[in-house]
Amino acid sequence: MTKKKILIISGESWRDESNGGNVLSNLFQTFTDEYEFAQIFTNPAMPANKICTKYFHISEGEVIKSFLKRQPIGRQLQKQDLLTDSQFSINSSNNGNSLLVQLKRLNFPIFHTIQDFIWRFSKWKTPELERFVLDYNPDIIFAPMYYSLFLHRIDRYVAKITGKKMISYVSDDHLTMRHFSLSPVFWYNRLILRINVIKTSKFYSLLYTMTKEQKDEYEKILNVPMKILKKTGDFSLRHQYKTSLNNPLQIIYGGNLIYNRYKTLAKLASVIKEINHDGIKLQLKIFTQTPLSAKFKNLLHDGTNTFLLGKVTMEELHQQYNNSDMVLHVESFDLQQKLLTRLSFSTKIIDLLHSARCIIAICWSESSPYKYLKSEDAAICIANVDDIKETMLSLIKNQDKIIEYSYKAWECGVRNHNAMEIIAALKSDFEMLSN
Repeated sequence: MTKKKILIISGESWRDESNGGNVLSNLFQTFTDEYEFAQIFTNPAMPANKICTKYFHISEGEVIKSFLKRQPIGRQLQKQDLLTDSQFSINSSNNGNSLLVQLKRLNFPIFHTIQDFIWRFSKWKTPELERFVLDYNPDIIFAPMYYSLFLHRIDRYVAKITGKKMISYVSDDHLTMRHFSLSPVFWYNRLILRINVIKTSKFYSLLYTMTKEQKDEYEKILNVPMKILKKTGDFSLRHQYKTSLNNPLQIIYGGNLIYNRYKTLAKLASVIKEINHDGIKLQLKIFTQTPLSAKFKNLLHDGTNTFLLGKVTMEELHQQYNNSDMVLHVESFDLQQKLLTRLSFSTKIIDLLHSARCIIAICWSESSPYKYLKSEDAAICIANVDDIKETMLSLIKNQDKIIEYSYKAWECGVRNHNAMEIIAALKSDFEMLSN
């Protein structure tokens, strides 16, 4: 049987251990009997997965050279180019030290404007890219929606030269204007992004969102068929629930601390220290690779009540979840960050449900994760940092509630994130649109 072809256009290289790459593997790992895959990407990391073997790389690191010297960029990667995991970067000229990547990491609005200007006038639309796309001749294009205007231009270019249908997927808010900033540059960038999203959406045959709230808001603006696509997990086998708890109770946070999440964790750490003044009842362990100032390192790590433990592998983090009593989802309560993340739905939440541990969600009541977990009664939800102490004291006194919510977390995963059901629906959509 001849396999159909899916072309993926994304910022991330397809690496199983990265968040974006893990999402791709999670979605498509059961597609390999019916489909083959190719990818166009811009990130400097080398792909590492068991699904895709054909790639075209448009280098972020070489874009400044292209802009200054008017040299074309982009090349097809051959099998011999796919290096081992230890050789992480595609080449030294476009590694993490490149000026463009450094500017992007600073995340100031003006640097997004500069980045777009440089990308706009680089020579990326090359005969090599056109030949790669047309020779591959995809049956359908999968192009997740990004903040990057450059990726929107690639999406539109590929859609135009192939004439094939495009499916997209959005997990953050790249469209609405419900945000807060005093920077005129921020609002300029936001308006230009909105214009580009609307332009690109004209090529979408289907747009997946992760939440009902995002679907409802986007449908008012975009004339595109939309569905909710939830991240899947293996909820086929009943998890081993805890019947007894640790002493002291163990709380685990795993993930990044961007968008000022570290401030919420610092408030929790302060509460735990206060509760433990007459004996250790709770301990918080934080696993993250996010760089922090010395001030916040001291707030999040005292070696007795709270522990800042750095990065671990996904397997190691799951083991930490297994050894814990409670697992955390936190978001910032700063106005700008609340509005920025209100429609986002962290894929980590599915990992928390799968841990079959009591989930503590400390986040704004208007955020999609709060609404979802609250409506499913799958977590103990705290919508105000001033309520953290009262909630923690209540759980210490009523520990049966911790065990009760470990059941509720797992059952929410069974009801809503069963891999077989979700992937079957996803396959049906791709089959219908690729005919």
